Amino acid sequence: MSDFSPTLRQRLEYLGLSALIRLICLLPFSSLRPLANFIGSVVYVCDKRGRGVARANLDSAFGDTFTPARKKQIARASYQNFARTMIELFWSPNLTREFAASILEAVGLDNHPCHQDPNQSAIYLCLHYANFEWLSQFAAFYISNGPVVTQRFKNPLISDIFCRLRSSTGHSILPQERAMIRMLKHLKGGGKFHMLVDLNLDPSEPSVIINEFGGLKTCVTQMHTALAERTGALLVPAECRPLPDGRYRMILHKPLDFPPGATPTQIAQQCWDALEPSIREQPECWLWPYKHWRFRPADDASGRYPFYSNVAKRFDKLLKANA
Repeated sequence: MSDFSPTLRQRLEYLGLSALIRLICLLPFSSLRPLANFIGSVVYVCDKRGRGVARANLDSAFGDTFTPARKKQIARASYQNFARTMIELFWSPNLTREFAASILEAVGLDNHPCHQDPNQSAIYLCLHYANFEWLSQFAAFYISNGPVVTQRFKNPLISDIFCRLRSSTGHSILPQERAMIRMLKHLKGGGKFHMLVDLNLDPSEPSVIINEFGGLKTCVTQMHTALAERTGALLVPAECRPLPDGRYRMILHKPLDFPPGATPTQIAQQCWDALEPSIREQPECWLWPYKHWRFRPADDASGRYPFYSNVAKRFDKLLKANA
């Protein structure tokens, strides 16, 4: 960053987002959900391309299980949920342990002593589901602080803002450079951190292929499986669901129990299998406008994959290697 010289546009983006965050931090918590519902609905109407992706994804995942009207409702609610996640992330500087206790119902803290054991490393695995941002924030109060590996934005000034927000409850920030080495060191010391595991990766990246929604194949990261193998860290599926009254329920599932010699594909599949039922139960909480299935097998005859899916030799090669 020392040689970085922001452009006028980048400075304006920074000032605009900073002003928005200051404004949101002044609002009462009770106003955030109605605001998010309004903003999410507006974006849903304006984002024709995203609506198309969301509808295609819902068709691929659920087929005729839901009516077209229900799918439209789920897609709109997905936009609203993501808007709430972002707005509440902007509101994060207001979070305190006492406030978290007033709006959070924690489930599963007694599933395993690892949550409070300073010597047992653990990786909490989550999806882009419900409030995945506050899942990490709440963990700082209920489990422990840990490192957060943040994504880079095209505007480094925006990256700095998100780093500050995600560390507002005490987490530390890890740059993407040499993140694997830093996470290994943290876990070997009994550390804990959260990790998103449903990003769609290119088959050329370190990834495995898992089955979602009864047969849709997608490339996901295998980083958590490699870290667990090298450090003995427990893999704990986790989620943070919204409740009708505006509060949240943080659910810590039992740590994954896989046999010795389990492959990265088997472990990643087990993680997905632990969390998919939540998507089926509250589908509006998943990020449907995201392109979850960018590749499809060359010999696929199901017709289930969305319109944006492509055939690629590297995908079929990885699929064969995972078989």
